[in-house]
Amino acid sequence: MAYGRHESFYLRDKWLSKGMKAISEDSRFFYDKNGFEKIGLGKNMVRSLRFWLLAMDLMQDTKGKSHILTDLGKLIYKYDRLLQKNETVSILHYHLVRNNNDLATVFYWYFNIYKETVTQRTELKKSFRIWVKNHETKAVSENSLDRDIDVLVQLYTKNANENDPEDFIFSPFTKLNLIREDTSEEKNENIKKTSSNVEEIGLIPLYYVLLMYAQERDLELISLDEILDEELLWGKVFNLSKNKIIDALNKLTTHRKFALEYVRTNNLDNVKVPKIAPLDYLQYELNIEFDKGKL
Repeated sequence: MAYGRHESFYLRDKWLSKGMKAISEDSRFFYDKNGFEKIGLGKNMVRSLRFWLLAMDLMQDTKGKSHILTDLGKLIYKYDRLLQKNETVSILHYHLVRNNNDLATVFYWYFNIYKETVTQRTELKKSFRIWVKNHETKAVSENSLDRDIDVLVQLYTKNANENDPEDFIFSPFTKLNLIREDTSEEKNENIKKTSSNVEEIGLIPLYYVLLMYAQERDLELISLDEILDEELLWGKVFNLSKNKIIDALNKLTTHRKFALEYVRTNNLDNVKVPKIAPLDYLQYELNIEFDKGKL
């Protein structure tokens, strides 16, 4: 597990676009000592950008100190590198909380493991420190863990300053409305997991998540209870309630080409997932959206 790789910077708007463009033009960009000057970011920010690209499965290391875009990265770069669509951000959020590269432990923990829906920041930090202590063989700096929590909250709550039109330092992940930060009567910060509307998340990323889950576990049927309660599925990843999950599943049963099917076995409601590779499905949907002129 890894901590603090973000250099205390949450992901800024347009950063991923800058990073993917740089890698497309020069695979050794992140090993170039003067790369920060070419991209217009500080040295620490460039290191942070490298972390975000790797943590979201947009970029991968290759032999010989270089990087290339992943197949997912190529799709995002081609169709929506400015992250204008909520669907794109939802997909990146999913890959972040998957912690596939073992770089984004705090994001995996908060959405998949941590059960509290409302907590104060101090208690949230304490819970994360305890969990890490119970799962790590070596001691981890508490300051590093606290910064992980701060960046987690900022990534999902840092909006542009409405009173300052020149303030462009905001996170594209705020559009998902997955976390809200409120000030309580005791002037402590309450951190809340919030349940977005299915429309805010998008049906495309929800279907993509189901396909990823089914493919990795070689499943054909996924139960409604799993979708609600299992790690890396809708209830955990997107804070979705059972009613919202059922609403989304009903809409996906009328998909134009890859319709889900309801199957009832052993008194359990299951959905039958088509055999299609997740990235092939994503390519299909993005092509249609592109043809419509939406991307």
